[in-house]
Amino acid sequence: MSGMKLINFIFVLLMAGVVIALGNLYLVNYDLFNRQVVFYGDRHIRVWALVLVSVGIGFFVNLLYNSVVALRGLVTGLNASAATRVGKRVSGHMAEARELMSHGLYAEAKGVLAAVLEERADHQGASILLGEVFMKLGDTEGAVKHMEAYCLAKPDNMEARYQLAEALLANRSSDAAVAVLKKIAADRPKQSLRAWRRLRALHTDAQRWDEALEAHRKLNQYFSTEMGTGEKAQGSALLYMVGLGKVEADQYKEAIQSFQQVLKEDSGFLPAQLALGRCMVLQDQEQQGVEIWLEGFRKTGEGTFLQEIEDYFIQIGKPDDGLAVLERVASTTEHATTAKFFLGKMLYRLEILDRALDQFMEVRSQVVYSPILFFFMAKIHARRGRNDQAMNEYRQLLRNLGVLKLRFECSVCGHRSQDYVDRCEGCSSWNSVHFMFKESDLPELPRPTETGSWMAMA
Repeated sequence: MSGMKLINFIFVLLMAGVVIALGNLYLVNYDLFNRQVVFYGDRHIRVWALVLVSVGIGFFVNLLYNSVVALRGLVTGLNASAATRVGKRVSGHMAEARELMSHGLYAEAKGVLAAVLEERADHQGASILLGEVFMKLGDTEGAVKHMEAYCLAKPDNMEARYQLAEALLANRSSDAAVAVLKKIAADRPKQSLRAWRRLRALHTDAQRWDEALEAHRKLNQYFSTEMGTGEKAQGSALLYMVGLGKVEADQYKEAIQSFQQVLKEDSGFLPAQLALGRCMVLQDQEQQGVEIWLEGFRKTGEGTFLQEIEDYFIQIGKPDDGLAVLERVASTTEHATTAKFFLGKMLYRLEILDRALDQFMEVRSQVVYSPILFFFMAKIHARRGRNDQAMNEYRQLLRNLGVLKLRFECSVCGHRSQDYVDRCEGCSSWNSVHFMFKESDLPELPRPTETGSWMAMA
């Protein structure tokens, strides 16, 4: 209180000083202040009156300005306070909606989100979350209508457009979903990683290989650093499928170009090497096709190339030519064990059993696991009446296959083990492991055919 009294006293002193100074100024300049000056036309006004009018106008303007500023600040404060209250209320509703969704109460969450949008129709989070709730409730048509309306109001909202695409997919409108994703990718190609990936997946699922490959190339063009090695390798597979499409359309030259490009990008892509040889054969370029298969075997040691050669020569009725090719390979390649096995298998297939057995005997000393090798040898011995040798080979076959060991299988995840355990090692389920023993309903195994898969391309 003493401080306030001191301030008031000082203010009174200052005001008194100002009044005394103004009175002294007036007395000293009395003649000047009482002089009349022309104010307007023939109207005159004394100087002291002019000073008072000027000071009054300045005071009034200042008072008016400060009043307007104060009023504006008051309105802004009230609006901010109201917005803060609305914001807190909306935030609470959004948290409540998410909590309800986490417990699977989607109908209740839908009501809460609808209330949010009644209060703030442009709330992005509530609009997108409501679209998700529609889909969780199985109302895909409602989700589509809701997201279409929101995207129409907010065309630049990328998340909403992605949500619309997913809603269209859920509503089985894949073409419309693809159109939405294409528009996203076209509008912002360098910011649409999700759109390009989704387009590639949708085109792949629909076996639109050209479109899938185009989407993959866009990904590689704009987002190469975000793509891992495995994802980049999908390009070879897609280009391979494009090539197969060309084959089905009898466009062999275009197919050859596709397969060659695949091998240029990935020299170890075996399906492309096989298909390239088939295309050559189907264009009556047998020598080039066979050489392509042989080159694939030389590079990789994969027996599938020799199987292709075997099937081809048997199907065209030239088994002797096929034997000659396999004999040459077996005597010159560094993958001699595999080559001799396939030579023996072709000899067995052609009923040249003694020569086949000779090849298998050479191979046997080089392999540790090959049930089919022991099967062929057992069959040859049985055909020649050498039952003891046949039984020995069958025993070796059974040891290789491990069929004499007990097997236990988890009824939850299918994990298999040789011993019983109380808890599955695959999925950690208790009391789910059972001995595999079926008494009936054994499935009939498909009978192998003698026709190679390459003929399906003709």
